[in-house]
Amino acid sequence: MLNWRLRLIWLRSLLVLAITLALILLQSLGHSGYHIPELGWLAALLLPSLVTLCTWRLLPRHHGTLLTLELALDTVLFAGLIQNFGGAGNPLAFYLLVPALLASLTLPLRGAMTVASLALAGYLVTMNWYHMPASDTPLHALSHQLSGLHGVGMAAIFTAMLVMLTLLGQVIQRLMQDQQRQQEQALDLAGRREHMYQIAATLADQAHELNTPLGTLVMLADNLRHSPALPDSLHREVEQMEQLARQVASRLKRGSGEHTLANQPLSALLEHLRQHLRHLAPTLTLEMDLQEDPLLANAEGWFRVLSNLGYNAMDAGASRWIISSFGDEQSHGLQISDDGPAHQDSEREGLGMGMILVTTTLEQMGASLSLEFGAQWTQAHIRWPRTRQENIA
Repeated sequence: MLNWRLRLIWLRSLLVLAITLALILLQSLGHSGYHIPELGWLAALLLPSLVTLCTWRLLPRHHGTLLTLELALDTVLFAGLIQNFGGAGNPLAFYLLVPALLASLTLPLRGAMTVASLALAGYLVTMNWYHMPASDTPLHALSHQLSGLHGVGMAAIFTAMLVMLTLLGQVIQRLMQDQQRQQEQALDLAGRREHMYQIAATLADQAHELNTPLGTLVMLADNLRHSPALPDSLHREVEQMEQLARQVASRLKRGSGEHTLANQPLSALLEHLRQHLRHLAPTLTLEMDLQEDPLLANAEGWFRVLSNLGYNAMDAGASRWIISSFGDEQSHGLQISDDGPAHQDSEREGLGMGMILVTTTLEQMGASLSLEFGAQWTQAHIRWPRTRQENIA
């Protein structure tokens, strides 16, 4: 409401300035000037602006009532000006529609109807009772040339336009309120989504911190169990430790939808990975470009490798994670790229425990890993040989 009140100051000032320049122009063309009462009504048009300047610091709840008062004053004061300028026969009388339109756009229905009623009353009063213009002004001839029937027709047109503009302003006001309400709901929904993304990111960090030690423990226990240097007396304890770590990891996987199939196509494994990462990192987009779809013999190991690479991309703040497959006559290949900018190259060169787990798991499956760091992308290249059955096929 305050913004509308301040804008009306400029509108009133421009109106007074335009009428003043018109009077100066008429006087320069040989017509007599206007008298003090007429000029006094012209100066009184600035009175609502004075009310605005004196009350604009009040609390917001008062601005609606003050805007209604100022628009009502605009209507009454302009009707007084028209009464001294020849009445409703003066074309300026239709300016009374402007305060009514502004009221219908900004005020509730009751306030809009109040201002519209004042505008209609002012027009009807100035049509029947007005100050006769001086005989040497253009309005003198105009007032004598207008017939009574013409005045009735103009009153009917004024009334129809007043009703139409009032209803139109109310409809526009309702539409603007609905649009503002929808924008507020959209902002509130966006805020809630952002809050959920923050929660998901926090959960992803915690899941990463939990999954990596479990995978590392499974790997170390498996290496110890197959190590020839391990004393026979410790084999049972290491085996129990490995089984316990695998049970805890399997429970976590069961809750996140991971599957431990022995043989699984790459495309199916990546779909499981997409579902897994969707809950942990809603803002990370997994894109696939598979030129070939090899069958993976150790789906659980591949899932652990790709999950750790995905966790690294999440930690680096990546929004895109692209997995491409290719191959030749001797081997299969994967290129895994992310656009995470959060970490420096030295922090992503495979020195973390998660990357050690990835490298060791790939070595056990006969695959190799190489990393490349660029200004915008970090890429991991994985290659592993084709099986004898694939070569025969």
